[in-house]
Amino acid sequence: MGKPTGRPPLGAAKRDRQIKVSFNDTEFDIIDIKASRAGLSRSEYVRAGALNAEVSGVLSHEEKMLLYELKKLGPNLNQIAHHANAGGYLPVAAKAENIVDCIAGFILKLKNRIKT
Repeated sequence: MGKPTGRPPLGAAKRDRQIKVSFNDTEFDIIDIKASRAGLSRSEYVRAGALNAEVSGVLSHEEKMLLYELKKLGPNLNQIAHHANAGGYLPVAAKAENIVDCIAGFILKLKNRIKT
């Protein structure tokens, strides 16, 4: 029996799917330089970047509304701080606790939305 000739079969690792991506001249040059520095071909460099990149998703309407509500609490906190500095902390403690509870609730809702 003779020695096998030719390239060994690629099997499951064969890459037969393509995605067309366009770059302007500057972007292309940057990718070319970075790929060269990494010792990779342009294709290998772009593939590694695409497969290893961390992409943040777009906020849902509910998440945007939660952030909007959080932003509205900022002026209330400033007013509480001003009153506390002017007249002591005891009279505004209940208001401050209420605001802190609201903020904690909004943050918890956002964290739960991000996990799912």
